[in-house]
Amino acid sequence: MIRTLHCSIKVIAWLMMLRSIAAHAAAPVELPAPDKMPIGFLSVPDWIGVSHIDEVPQKLLIQLITKEGHAIQIAAFNQDGPALPELVSIFAATVGRSKVLFAIVKWRYYLSGVNTEGDYYEVHAYNAIKSRAGNVVFSENIKLSNLYGSGFAGKHEGKIVNFPFKSATAIKKSLSK
Repeated sequence: MIRTLHCSIKVIAWLMMLRSIAAHAAAPVELPAPDKMPIGFLSVPDWIGVSHIDEVPQKLLIQLITKEGHAIQIAAFNQDGPALPELVSIFAATVGRSKVLFAIVKWRYYLSGVNTEGDYYEVHAYNAIKSRAGNVVFSENIKLSNLYGSGFAGKHEGKIVNFPFKSATAIKKSLSK
């Protein structure tokens, strides 16, 4: 009788598993959509589209999506070894008389062999310009990108380091000086 009960429990568990698999297989599958954030850079409403391109190496693609629905590529960032690029912040700021788009991207590193763990940041600044064909294209503002640069926050070769421009707030504060 105990043996029969044990077999019955196994059969019930197996049937429940099959039912769960069938329900899961019948459920609609949605493809991941790019993240969208309102920005109002060229006009309102403009959106920033952020998507990951699943190829080798993986890429982080950042685009401006206009109110008409056109996608304009701003930048693409590649995977670095096992570290995947992640958009920390993207924002518009006025520098002089120009509107500039800033992107802060980071890669997470854990390298125990060299006593390194933390995030590597890069700050990129972009100007929107019209091409001869009348299309808007983004061009990196090298001067501003180099000014804010890149750096590590965490433990780098055993030393604690802190990159100062890892947030929009830090960059906006320095621009206001």
